[in-house]
Amino acid sequence: MKKKLAIIAVLGITTLGFSATEDIRTTAHNLSTYSDPAQGGTNEICVFCHTPHGANSDFNGAPLWNKPIDTTVTFQVYGGGQTTAGTEVGQPGDTSRACLSCHDGVSGVNVIINAPGDNYDPNGIYLDYRGSTQPWKMPLSFAIGRNAAGGYYDLRDDHPVGVVYTEGRADLRPPSTPITGWNISGDKDGSGGPSIGDLLRNGKVECVSCHNPHLNAPRFLRSGDGNTNSNLCTTCHNK
Repeated sequence: MKKKLAIIAVLGITTLGFSATEDIRTTAHNLSTYSDPAQGGTNEICVFCHTPHGANSDFNGAPLWNKPIDTTVTFQVYGGGQTTAGTEVGQPGDTSRACLSCHDGVSGVNVIINAPGDNYDPNGIYLDYRGSTQPWKMPLSFAIGRNAAGGYYDLRDDHPVGVVYTEGRADLRPPSTPITGWNISGDKDGSGGPSIGDLLRNGKVECVSCHNPHLNAPRFLRSGDGNTNSNLCTTCHNK
């Protein structure tokens, strides 16, 4: 009976993973929900991060990026630069900095460089967001780069990003380990099927390794199940 229940549980997790779809319209990342076109805002969804023309050509962390971003900012990183397993933790990669351009707790969520109506400013234009055209900063509970004491550019209390995925350390499984039920696009590591290696960027763990900002799933987790039974963690860590 226990064996049968375990099988059902695993199938349930997999099914939840496959049910998650990329539909930003129904997620918290649809920032247009809180933007009023009559007050200097927009009803466009994608424009808060992307633009088909006039994108930030100095930033390659995400396609057609529509936000000014300072990639020279230095973050305090997990473990002071080293994990407990001895792996060096570097600065967040560009894909993570794309996320942090809203989630650092410093940058304005509502700042873009190319606004609807042919309004362009490489230094940033502030759209109406939640009734304000001033920089609207992410609150503490969602500001990954801010700590509870008020410090900024601080990732010390978060899962390390910009860290090389090293098989065996921290009981990490081989990158070729197959994954089922996750939202994974493309065979980035050439293994022929969805695997841990497809979640890495330049061999490193970044924010997008676990999260897909367009995904209609709890916490935007690629596992699609909100980390039920630590499913997300144990996919990589053999614990």
